[in-house]
Amino acid sequence: MAVATEMLAEPPAPDSAGSVAATPSAVLPAAGEALLTGVRYWSKPGYTRIVVDLEGTPEFTANVLPADTTSGMPPRIYLDIKKVRPAANLTENMQVDDGLLRQVRAARFDPTTMRVVLDLVAYHSYKTFTLPDPYRIVVDVYGDEKAVLSAAPEAELRAAPPAEKKPIPPPAKIPAAVAKKPVEVPRKASISGPAAGLRRIVVDAGHGGKDPGAIGPSGLQEKNITLAMAKLLKTELERELGCQVILTRDRDVFIPLEERTAIANKVGADLFISVHANASHNKSAYGVETYYLNFSKNDKAAAVAARENGISLKQVGDLELILFDLMANAKINESSRLAAEIQNSLVRDLKREYPDVRDLGVKQGPFYVLVGATMPSVLVEAAFISHKREETRLASREFQLQTSAAIVKGVLNYASALKQVAGK
Repeated sequence: MAVATEMLAEPPAPDSAGSVAATPSAVLPAAGEALLTGVRYWSKPGYTRIVVDLEGTPEFTANVLPADTTSGMPPRIYLDIKKVRPAANLTENMQVDDGLLRQVRAARFDPTTMRVVLDLVAYHSYKTFTLPDPYRIVVDVYGDEKAVLSAAPEAELRAAPPAEKKPIPPPAKIPAAVAKKPVEVPRKASISGPAAGLRRIVVDAGHGGKDPGAIGPSGLQEKNITLAMAKLLKTELERELGCQVILTRDRDVFIPLEERTAIANKVGADLFISVHANASHNKSAYGVETYYLNFSKNDKAAAVAARENGISLKQVGDLELILFDLMANAKINESSRLAAEIQNSLVRDLKREYPDVRDLGVKQGPFYVLVGATMPSVLVEAAFISHKREETRLASREFQLQTSAAIVKGVLNYASALKQVAGK
């Protein structure tokens, strides 16, 4: 099928993250018409994620065309997006040339349809899903190549210089925690070098920048606590497992949910751990729980997913439909085992210093931050920032260290189990 080639505008230069954004259109869309505002991508050998940004929620279909040797056309994946038009200065062609994807083309296919075409070199499979607020279409394209480990992946992923690594002080309204004995960090036992093949782990500090996450009764912001714990977790994982650990963010910046797993996929991570602080309208709710990606089994899990996703409960239901197509190749069993080891370690180790810690268990939930990850992935809710006592603990560096050390022990136990299975 031929692709329309109407020129949309002179393409602007892509930024360092591999995106081309359009300037706002001078003419408002017609009633019921959406606006295609830009295309972004992240890639590594054998994997590319493309994100199509839109204003509005248009319907779309995704299709694939095999290579046509007679005309010299490469294999193509194309999206037909209904009732949409391009924003001003949207580029028609965006060169990628990452070994898997040659370029992305966008043009009108008919008066009411925009066609976005991915010209491929070759591919093995692909998946599509949508994310809301703002609405975007995500296409994950997979090849057959192995991930290539780079010496400095963080430099490739983040253009800005890293923030100075300083501990986050507790808010003024929260009393400092009573000093206790130094934190005992688990020692390596039978695992030497990269643990059971865990060469690279991505740690995700939830929220950030314009998204503060949940806010405690004394004003403590989730984004600051998650960043502090993620940095501690990075240090301990590197020391105890002998692997490389990459942070999705190392400072107070906003990163879209789809970029977080794209970072993990891009660098060929073996595990993805997203760190959060829980919250509830019930101010007496407290405890620790660990999630992995699956269908929500109860209203409480759905409510947590809705809060972390920044969406409504109805949209959580819509997400479950998307997951039907994503579950086949997801690392569900491995994620479940990883979540169980981390949860058990958190409860066991934290109870030594905080006997009132409540075990809320391992749960399944449809979290956007875990969608599309190609490795075992979990989301840890360390404590309830909405609970006055646990907010105080979250602000304490000691509790942050205890929590990070417990997560590390859980990963070590998971790695030991993998090593035992591999040795059979």
